[in-house]
Amino acid sequence: MIGRDLAARVVEQALNAASLRQQVLAHNLANAMTPGFKRSRVDFETELARALAAGQSPDQVRPVVVQETDSIGRSDGNNVDVEAESVKMAANQIWYSALTRQISDHFNRLRLVITDGRG
Repeated sequence: MIGRDLAARVVEQALNAASLRQQVLAHNLANAMTPGFKRSRVDFETELARALAAGQSPDQVRPVVVQETDSIGRSDGNNVDVEAESVKMAANQIWYSALTRQISDHFNRLRLVITDGRG
């Protein structure tokens, strides 16, 4: 666990979800030419928002990998759109970078408080 406060715990859970999402997107891209392959996605943010709104701990929210079997793709049954997956991967990388920056800033603020502003 990164920290005890709510903000740090939420960022930690979001980092875990973003990491899993990157793995799933890479798996989708690796199987873009596999006949019958169905893409997967990671559901997390909606469940996290629901838990926080209900006053529940973010520690209980886990990212879930969902296979998209209902979408139609190519004639061979594969539903991976390489361009769409690549865009999602780039967006997820930006999101992960923003999260790591946020947690870094959080710890820098804690360090400032602990050292009484003396660096």
